Amino acid sequence: MYRQFCKNLKNFLMINESEDHRYKIGRDIEVLTQVDLYCQLKERNHMKYKEIANFIFEISKFQDQYPSIKKFVWELWGYGFDVEPFDVKRLSREEIEEKVKLIDLLLGTHYWA
Repeated sequence: MYRQFCKNLKNFLMINESEDHRYKIGRDIEVLTQVDLYCQLKERNHMKYKEIANFIFEISKFQDQYPSIKKFVWELWGYGFDVEPFDVKRLSREEIEEKVKLIDLLLGTHYWA
């Protein structure tokens, strides 16, 4: 599932490069494909690490609406991502939901190349 998400996101970004809004949302979630970078940020307890862990925590709240999110968050945890609430700048519910919708879409086969 995670590998499919990474591949689909790459294809999604290529397809939507000229469309500002979709491309920006895709770029915002691209950090979930960068395990090595995340681990480096985690080692340094960097603020970006906390933002990512908090983001994953926020998307996990949508697991009842989007069953694929529950499996995806579990898989992220397996790759070493943390699922923790941190006191960081929070995205609005609408922003989170837009990203969750895209993640759910990318967990399917819509953007296979």
